[in-house]
Amino acid sequence: MTPARHGGAAGRYEARDARVRTLAWLLATLLAGMVAVLFLMKALFAHLALSEERRPAIPSTLAGTRSNVPPEPRLQNTPLDDLRRLRAEEDAALSSYGWVDRGAGIVRIPIDQAIEMTEKAAAAEPGAPEAGAPGGRR
Repeated sequence: MTPARHGGAAGRYEARDARVRTLAWLLATLLAGMVAVLFLMKALFAHLALSEERRPAIPSTLAGTRSNVPPEPRLQNTPLDDLRRLRAEEDAALSSYGWVDRGAGIVRIPIDQAIEMTEKAAAAEPGAPEAGAPGGRR
């Protein structure tokens, strides 16, 4: 026996080295197999997705019939437009004539005219402070 195959009294060891060429081919084959499996999986997924799109949707009997409109309270889709619309309605109410309660004879007048009428009525009262006096006293 030669010392390359047997380590003598210290113990035995493997004298053959690993074949690098064989390991490289094995690694290349494994990588090629993995890539092939990935492409096959992608093709299978595309085929299944296409067949799922072609299949008509069957409604679930468990879900029952539901409305497309969510329950109250709903969120505003366009809050800025809603705010502009509200302010336009308020401005129209403040600057126009209209009935508040026709049966009771209550009307609405423009705010500017109401302010002028209030100032005239306050000035016409005896003992009322003058419009230009600060704090109402001289």
